[in-house]
Amino acid sequence: MVNVTFSLPDETVKKLREVARRAGGARKGAISELVDIAVREHLKEVESRTKHEEFRAMRGNEVVAEAVSLKELASALEKRGVDPREVLILSSSPLEPSVRTGLRRSVD
Repeated sequence: MVNVTFSLPDETVKKLREVARRAGGARKGAISELVDIAVREHLKEVESRTKHEEFRAMRGNEVVAEAVSLKELASALEKRGVDPREVLILSSSPLEPSVRTGLRRSVD
């Protein structure tokens, strides 16, 4: 176990003490346990966002180019003289869906 010293705003500490009191009572180590859980959850979230992503440009069954970003993939395709519209671009992780709002009208 390692002791770490850090500063928090008074309001944050007040809320932290209230939550620790409700979750763990007045027992020793309740705040440390709560902070440990919160930090671990945050680290999991950060790690999931920073996982290695890979992009691949495919023409049929042939891999035309690979890269770790779309910008690098575009550069690799340009160097090979391949039009990005001629290939299927695959991502190693699913992309976030785009949300569209507003009124829609049908074209008849």
